[in-house]
Amino acid sequence: MIPGQNILNMAFRVIAQQALVYYHYLGRTQNAIGQDVSQYSDGKTIYGSFQPVQRSLYMTLGLDLQKDYWNFYASNNMQDIERSVAGDQIAFNGQRYQCESNADWFQIDGWKGSIFVHVGIDNANQDTFGFNEKPLINDNKNFENGNYLGGDE
Repeated sequence: MIPGQNILNMAFRVIAQQALVYYHYLGRTQNAIGQDVSQYSDGKTIYGSFQPVQRSLYMTLGLDLQKDYWNFYASNNMQDIERSVAGDQIAFNGQRYQCESNADWFQIDGWKGSIFVHVGIDNANQDTFGFNEKPLINDNKNFENGNYLGGDE
């Protein structure tokens, strides 16, 4: 293989890509009580390969067994966690993930392989993924009403 060929784009000819929502880290601001709060751009759609990290690799990679980790391979220059930097986030299927580390091939081949950790529900795009839909009784919509945020009517 020759550096600069972008082996990831070659792989995407045979591997299906998923659409994810990407939130670029903008910086931190202080809230009313003086806490630093991370700020993110509005979400935009990006494509790549999003797959779970095998549990058998958690110890080898030094990952916390109580968390849920995913690999994401994409032709985007994503920022991981550094000192005073929270790193970028992505959303998939209504859930939000934080970029923890990168295998940085971006300058050479134009892609990155990143490890993301699950951080919770993607509150920014709840309408996109069917959140807050009031289900009919016993219709099993929204996983037994678990995603319904509204009040009783």
